[in-house]
Amino acid sequence: MHNSSFKKDTFIYGLATLGERLISFFILPLLTKTLSQDLYGVWTQIITTTNLLCGVVLLGFQTASVKFLSGSTTDNSKIGTFHKMLSIALLNSSIAIILIFVLKTPLSVLMFGDPSFKKFIILFGFYLTGESLFELLASFLRAQNKIPLLSLYYFLKNAARVAILAIGLILIKLDLSRVIVSIVFMQFFFIVFIYVMNIAKNSRFTVSNGEPLKKIMFFSLPLVPYSIVVWAHNFTDRYLILHFLDINYVSIYAVAYSLMAIGAIFYTIPSFVLYPRMAGLYNDGNITGAGEILGKVVKLFLFFSMPFLFVFSVLSEPITRLLSTPDYISNWKVFFFLGCGILMFGLHQLNAYSFMCAGKTVLAFQITFIAFLCNIFSNLFLIPVLGILGAAIANSISNSILAILSIIKAKKCINYVFPWESIIKTFFATGIITIFLVISRSFFNLNKIGMLAIFIILAVVIYCIIDLFSKNSILLELKRNQS
Repeated sequence: MHNSSFKKDTFIYGLATLGERLISFFILPLLTKTLSQDLYGVWTQIITTTNLLCGVVLLGFQTASVKFLSGSTTDNSKIGTFHKMLSIALLNSSIAIILIFVLKTPLSVLMFGDPSFKKFIILFGFYLTGESLFELLASFLRAQNKIPLLSLYYFLKNAARVAILAIGLILIKLDLSRVIVSIVFMQFFFIVFIYVMNIAKNSRFTVSNGEPLKKIMFFSLPLVPYSIVVWAHNFTDRYLILHFLDINYVSIYAVAYSLMAIGAIFYTIPSFVLYPRMAGLYNDGNITGAGEILGKVVKLFLFFSMPFLFVFSVLSEPITRLLSTPDYISNWKVFFFLGCGILMFGLHQLNAYSFMCAGKTVLAFQITFIAFLCNIFSNLFLIPVLGILGAAIANSISNSILAILSIIKAKKCINYVFPWESIIKTFFATGIITIFLVISRSFFNLNKIGMLAIFIILAVVIYCIIDLFSKNSILLELKRNQS
């Protein structure tokens, strides 16, 4: 597995993701300033619940595709394997739509806390189907290492979604339900286009060959409870906030989470390319190589994500004022603990690929379930006492447990060295820029976009200078690797 190929794919996917996030960055002010708080809460609940049920509809095939379809060639055997997965996904999608339609009223109460939003439940069924099928097709391209092409598809789909939201809500002034209908049509256009151009164009439809369905299901089915528990661990807090408080608090919490979740790009970008690379090395018997590449990615993840966490926590109020309305402002502690939780989950996600490479999907489920139980009990205790801050603290605690368990088990699966020395150095540099920003807020008005941008840039420059003049500079190491 060529190192240059890994860097190239990571760079291309990173550009696409950053471009998509830059465009999506404008979704937040667009939605918070054009929708009522309860409708914004409805939108966030649709997105959140879709993240849960995609894994159920696909039965873990989005991960199994990388396991069984990786390779440099696309032969009839792999096409047959993919079509088996696709056929089951289509069947599951049909069943899901029927069940959602029949249970629309109780589901509206469960998801939105109000039966009057049941029209959104029906739209949710089709939105879920579109996202699920797109993810399955994306996993096929990912397995074939067609990262540049897949990056383009991801960027175009998400850019189209932002355009539909902007045009529909601001220019045409459609209600949210009609905008969601338009997004669903866009989803299915991309699904058909990707399938025709990348699969049907080069092969005939067949399910008669390829990996036995039993073998595929043996690998993927344990991923279903795993994906459910991962979702429940990350997003049950919103449902508990909904029923302990109300949907308006869900929307405030969702804004804070959305801003801190920007930091997730520091693990989602490299991990998208990391898993197929690690799987290839592991399958070839190069377990040491798999451990080395994981260690490097973990070090880079912490180097970029830790300063993001502290900078956005310190500047959470002016950033929230800039991107939304005062109704969505929450305490900086909410941002900090949510950011800690996202950082810790990133550590888990990267280390969990060692379980996948070793075929230990049950282990991934077990440690996530432990963290999930901790999350539930923490939320039940803390939300009634501290409100959404309690939910953020619970998120941070449970994700920390998840990360620690993942690191311990990962070292046993592929035997890699965790970068403790790098963490200490990164934490020191982050502390310096945090103190700089706290002092700056006392003397300057950072509620203005110009001043805010200047001090964020200054913080980044100081952070980079500290690294460049330190021993074993990560930035210099990155530069040497690019040479």
